[in-house]
Amino acid sequence: MRIYPIIVDGKEVDTGKHATFPDMDKVVVDPGIAIALQMRDTSAMQRLVFSRLPSFIPRSAPEMRYLRDYRRAHGVPRYSKDELDESTYAEVAISREPDIEGALSAGVRDRPKLYNPFKLLSTGVTLDERVEALYQAGLAIKKRFQEVRDVSVKEGVPIKTFEWTWTMFTEYLERETFELWGRDLDLKEAPGRDGGKNFQFREPYGVTCLFTPYNSPLALGILSITSSILAGNATILKPPSKVPLSTILLGQAFLQTFQEMGLPSAMIQVLTGGGKTLMDRFTSDRRVGAIVWYGDSDTGIELWSEATRRRIQMAPELAGSDACLVWGRDVNLDFAAKMIVKGRFLGSGQACMAVKRLLVQDTLHDDLVRLVVEEAEKLQLGRPSDPDVSLPPLGLTAMYLLLDQMEDARAKGAKVVTGGFRCNYLSEPDTAGLFYKPTVLTNVEASMRVMQEEVFAPALPVLPVGSIDEALRVANASRFGLRSSVFTDDQSVSLRWAKEIEAAGVSVGQDHLYFDPHMPHLGGYKDSGIIGAKYFPVMLTRMKYVHSGPAAEFL
Repeated sequence: MRIYPIIVDGKEVDTGKHATFPDMDKVVVDPGIAIALQMRDTSAMQRLVFSRLPSFIPRSAPEMRYLRDYRRAHGVPRYSKDELDESTYAEVAISREPDIEGALSAGVRDRPKLYNPFKLLSTGVTLDERVEALYQAGLAIKKRFQEVRDVSVKEGVPIKTFEWTWTMFTEYLERETFELWGRDLDLKEAPGRDGGKNFQFREPYGVTCLFTPYNSPLALGILSITSSILAGNATILKPPSKVPLSTILLGQAFLQTFQEMGLPSAMIQVLTGGGKTLMDRFTSDRRVGAIVWYGDSDTGIELWSEATRRRIQMAPELAGSDACLVWGRDVNLDFAAKMIVKGRFLGSGQACMAVKRLLVQDTLHDDLVRLVVEEAEKLQLGRPSDPDVSLPPLGLTAMYLLLDQMEDARAKGAKVVTGGFRCNYLSEPDTAGLFYKPTVLTNVEASMRVMQEEVFAPALPVLPVGSIDEALRVANASRFGLRSSVFTDDQSVSLRWAKEIEAAGVSVGQDHLYFDPHMPHLGGYKDSGIIGAKYFPVMLTRMKYVHSGPAAEFL
């Protein structure tokens, strides 16, 4: 069995303390495997409660609700030691306090070597050199396509989803991309009114810690890592606890390239462990300059506040409840339906930036719903290794939030047009299933939880609107403001929507999930991020200026 190490100060370290990860391609077929592996590592009392006293299993957390549901639906899973060993795919080394301390110390030591704003010989890595290093690392990552794909499938990512992600986000690993992002970081010179010179440049925060998310470890891992390194930070990468393997592979590829180029060893390091434990550790350490974090808004805003109080720059990526509007006399409904279904259900809806509320001109409602349902019913869930499958299992937090949201919607009169049930990998109803059938809801009201909260799962509420005023009022009533999209044949509608929608990004007549290197890196309004759209390399640096008088010798 392969052991995935952490990376500290240029060295891969097996700490001797490991977390076990099952083969999700097998767990999807038989979820009892994961429960049996979990029970193997628990106390005798916990095993007794699960097997003999299931009514005493707490209901407080999604993980506990799942154990209750599985026990009620399928009983106690029983496997031999050999069967469980065969279902275990990998182990991951877990960071210890000396590893964390070593990584932070290395970051502080190498910080002055990682940026060189004045491009002086032997005073640090210049922006141009960081661009070249990232480009070379990108080439190395692309050569490992098969390995990264195979590991991602074992983590539960369907081949179709992986290939879409790979195609889109490996385009970011081009020299032109890093040169484009670097323009905002580079030294700028302007004349002073006194005959001297004014200079300004972006200075890295130093040690920067990246908490990348489970729902898109490859795409957002690439985006976060490259942004922090381009900015000149000593980067510590914390992979998502649920799916750390592919992220560790990324870290290894970057490290190997940087070492071959003779770059400082703290340019990229990888630490594993509990997210809360490491966040508490980093926010309490004065050596940490910046943090990137992805997650729900309530937790994120609290962390952001704490980081600010401790004078740590934080770049949070928070929740969204993106509204999409379809309006017009001759709007292409077929194209809109395809883009809406992709924008809602990719990754089983587990994306912060996704179509989560569909607003449609009332006269188009029935036709669009029919087309959306047709497209949604083409989607296939199942084993990640099946090339026809595009929908992965749901995370347990997302699953139980959706179940509660759907109960609320039904109680308030929503109509389920398609889907609406939990299921196993064969799409058979299963009250302990890991999947949820793609769902379209009509007869919804603005007061329903599916309209008020983020739905981080494959369910789409559709609301007819009679005017653009009404559409904007409904869309902007949300506490979130990440991205929005509009499909219309009326230019005045798209212009008004782009101006008045309270969201950081707007897609007009295109895939809601569309990205290219010229676009900002997410960001939002209100509880989706407050500050609007942002570029990570800029946010992970701070502006510094220098004025040299007319008689001063500077540059």
